[in-house]
Amino acid sequence: MTGLPVPSRLQEVTPSWLTEALRGSGLSGSASVTACSSESISEGKGFMSQLFRLWLDYDADPTDLPRSVIVKLPSADPLMRQFFDRLAQNLCEVRFYQSVATHGHLQTPRSYHGGIDSETGNTVLLLEDMSNARQGDSVAGCTMEEARQAIGQLAKFHAAWWNSPRLDGLDWMPCKDTHTDVYEELYADAWESFIGKAGDGMTPRLRLVGDKLRDEVRTIKARLASPPRTLAHGDYRLDNCFFSTADDSQPLVVFDWEFCARGRGTYDVATFISEAFPTQQRRKEEMGLLRMYHATLLEHGVGGYGFDECLEDYRL
Repeated sequence: MTGLPVPSRLQEVTPSWLTEALRGSGLSGSASVTACSSESISEGKGFMSQLFRLWLDYDADPTDLPRSVIVKLPSADPLMRQFFDRLAQNLCEVRFYQSVATHGHLQTPRSYHGGIDSETGNTVLLLEDMSNARQGDSVAGCTMEEARQAIGQLAKFHAAWWNSPRLDGLDWMPCKDTHTDVYEELYADAWESFIGKAGDGMTPRLRLVGDKLRDEVRTIKARLASPPRTLAHGDYRLDNCFFSTADDSQPLVVFDWEFCARGRGTYDVATFISEAFPTQQRRKEEMGLLRMYHATLLEHGVGGYGFDECLEDYRL
């Protein structure tokens, strides 16, 4: 949809703006939004952008129009906004919903509207409210059945994009080694901050690995960007997954595509497993889950990618 202004703050998401955005999404309802109320759903939950749930009132029967929606706006924190502007993450997510999200294999929330202001860099997403599903929780963890579902669906998604010529058409999407200089620049301060917050909770071995990593960022990101490439989510963890609460046969729904990139798909598997389980359970289950991921890739047409290479990518 063109011509609709991109709001810079929630107060600019007015009933008239919502009406135009929803009408431009292809929904058949002719009702207009007359009022809306909102709540923040991102505070204290680890999200880097602003997320709001809006409840909508209409002037007539809304038929298939949503009773509630999610609005996603860039962070209001100046430092966080500066970081995202340098990496163009918000722009990348809007373009993902505009051109990739409808290609199946890994379901996403429906996008009613996405907008980019090329002058200010402001972005907006108007998304389906998934409150009827259960959001994953990296602190609480998940069952093995849920982990298999998440990794199985991920493997099918990766296989569909594996070394695909379509990746070359996504020139707006970074490769895993894009902006390496920014990550190298930020690493030292971020690592020192993490050391301070972790305190005695950090093991000597982890401290050693983290100290060494600052000199290996470029090498690692170059490997993760090398072929075979697929479309990686970039932040594939339980908190960004919705599970059905009614029928286990329903597909997983995945959101928060700000860090999507072209590169090695096993990065997503490692992100998920390392956050989904306590250490001892992770050590017990990870090889079985990784083998399932690799086997699913092969079942869906991926060739020339042996398990030893998959394991090396996972460790990296």
